[in-house]
Amino acid sequence: MIIEKRLQFQHPITAIKPLAGRRVAIMDSSNAVRFFTLDPIELKDGFKTALAQNEQLQQGADISEDGRYVAFCVKKEGVAVFNGLTKRLLYRFKRHEGDVESLCIGPKQRYLATGGQDGKTFLWSLSTGRMVASLPHHADFVTAIAFSPNGQWIATGSFDRRIIVTNISSLSQGFRLIGHAKAINAMRFIDGHRLVAADKEGEIVVWDYFGAKVLKRLKKMFDEVTAITVTPDHRFLFAADRSGAVSLYDLNSYELISLRYLQYAKPVKQLCYAAEGNHLVVGLADGEVTFNAPLKESRKMEEFIAAGDLASAYRLAEENPLLHYSDAYVQLEALWSETFEKAMALLELGKKEEAKKILEPFCVEASKRLLVQQLINDFAEFEKFKTAVQGKKYQLAYSMAARYPMLKQNRYYEMMEKEWESIFSRAKKVVLQNGGEEKVRELVKPFRGISSKSVLIQALLSEKEIYKLFMKLVNKRDFKGAIELAKRYPAIMELEEYKKIEKIAEAIVQRSRSELEAGRYAEAARLASQLMEFPDMKETAKELLERANLYASAMRHFAEKNYAAIYRILEQHPALEETKIVRNLEEAWQKVVQRAETAASRGDVDAMKRIFAPFVALEPKRAKIVSLLKQGYLVQIEKAAEAGEERLSAAVERYLQLFGMDDEIDSWLREHGLRARFGDGPEPKGAERIDPKSLPPSILE
Repeated sequence: MIIEKRLQFQHPITAIKPLAGRRVAIMDSSNAVRFFTLDPIELKDGFKTALAQNEQLQQGADISEDGRYVAFCVKKEGVAVFNGLTKRLLYRFKRHEGDVESLCIGPKQRYLATGGQDGKTFLWSLSTGRMVASLPHHADFVTAIAFSPNGQWIATGSFDRRIIVTNISSLSQGFRLIGHAKAINAMRFIDGHRLVAADKEGEIVVWDYFGAKVLKRLKKMFDEVTAITVTPDHRFLFAADRSGAVSLYDLNSYELISLRYLQYAKPVKQLCYAAEGNHLVVGLADGEVTFNAPLKESRKMEEFIAAGDLASAYRLAEENPLLHYSDAYVQLEALWSETFEKAMALLELGKKEEAKKILEPFCVEASKRLLVQQLINDFAEFEKFKTAVQGKKYQLAYSMAARYPMLKQNRYYEMMEKEWESIFSRAKKVVLQNGGEEKVRELVKPFRGISSKSVLIQALLSEKEIYKLFMKLVNKRDFKGAIELAKRYPAIMELEEYKKIEKIAEAIVQRSRSELEAGRYAEAARLASQLMEFPDMKETAKELLERANLYASAMRHFAEKNYAAIYRILEQHPALEETKIVRNLEEAWQKVVQRAETAASRGDVDAMKRIFAPFVALEPKRAKIVSLLKQGYLVQIEKAAEAGEERLSAAVERYLQLFGMDDEIDSWLREHGLRARFGDGPEPKGAERIDPKSLPPSILE
């Protein structure tokens, strides 16, 4: 593994984040942040805060993708947010009861989420510095937070071993994931509606969060998982643990590629994969940071291949398994296939030593070495096999090929198979003629006694009428009937015509999916309906048909401006968020939310009600609307506090009448030392019980 840079800081690393412009930010427990360029790796800027030393939390610091916002957890002081460009303190947040255990800045620099020892998670607007939502509670410390790449979803993990996934856009939709035995340490959203979550027991689980189900439990690590990161294409997962090991997993196959891809002497605290330059940046508990370049060794591999040093190329791949997925390794494997073909041609000519010589460079790789040994051993019988094929002693030839499998890869075996295909194709036509059975027996005589062929021959002769019916169904394109018949008479499944039916079904599936991606939902539905004729494809057909109909319905509702109907469908089928229609709708909604958040920061509830007026009838958006209106009222309460105790008490009492003692007012009162004055207060009201239109423009009305 190439280490391009090794740095040593005085304090443990608390966060590493790739930034725009080929940069990376590194934060440590002294609450300092440093900005590095990646090409070359150089320190360009940074600053150290005057905050007390960080408690080395798993997620105690973060920075926005553009480097503009830098956030730190501060013991007994909540959260401090700095401007990463001017290095000035922007906000101090302290709403949690107890310390903040975790924080995370979402994509597009819009929100900061804070998780507390009180089991609560608060969402803050980075542009206004105001709290905008309280998310569903946990029963214990909130230890991990993650945003989805599109910013629509947030996942919170806890010591209670639960994960809660919430839709930020609506606040009315969420999923609870239960399946971990220990506290959640790290989470990462990946494509395909998946969430990777790791816990203190070393277990890593891949979740389908829309379905709230486990997709795969990956092979456990040695110790408590401390950090995870993925490659930009979400193909590979790197996971680190307290023992200093960094493991590598394939997120397509869910296979462990290497349990000790990297090994450090100290616990790994942070991992980050920087797409620009393909750097795997690792931060340790002793302050060491290494910039690893796992794919840069592919250049060295290409050089070895060009120089004919294949042994070194394979050794490189063995040391760095990620290289198995590089272009250089594809080149190496293509060279292997080409050389293998040449070696077989030499063996056919009896040039055993020459064949061994050209294969020798590949023998450093264990699997290739075994294949070479088998090839040399099996081809010792080649002349005997060749004579059998040329003399049409197929029973002997097939028997030898079964015993020496490498013989199946030479041209004489291919000649024998083509001869069989030609004869059996003629036999299928002859058997349909009157008295054709005897002619068939004569035709296939060279292949009698070969088990794999005898089954087909027997089926053709003994079930002539069944075969006739099968061909009739195929010619009529009655695939359903043909498949059902094949299930009753399995020998039919070996026929070439049956295999063509399977290929037709697979082609329809691919075409239907392509039409869905292109937005041609009617055509996708038509193809899915065709697929229903294939019994084994019914489930796939139903899934495609449902998606096509859903997308078509969404398109129709969008044309009719019936947005409420679209959101109702979206709540039942969250995957619709990937469609262009819903993306456009959500972009428009987010602009409305941003305007409302700005109005809320001024306490201008009247303006907020005007902004939200076209949306109050949308039930799925009610929770979001009510949540932001509450923030506007809290700003009004702050202003009332400046006017005196009497107005403050009146404002708080009015809030309690409207909403009850909810998280928003409860946390605000605690922050200002006023909680005891108002007692338990009335029970919080759910958003479904609140009519935004009936709310007053002022908390004192």
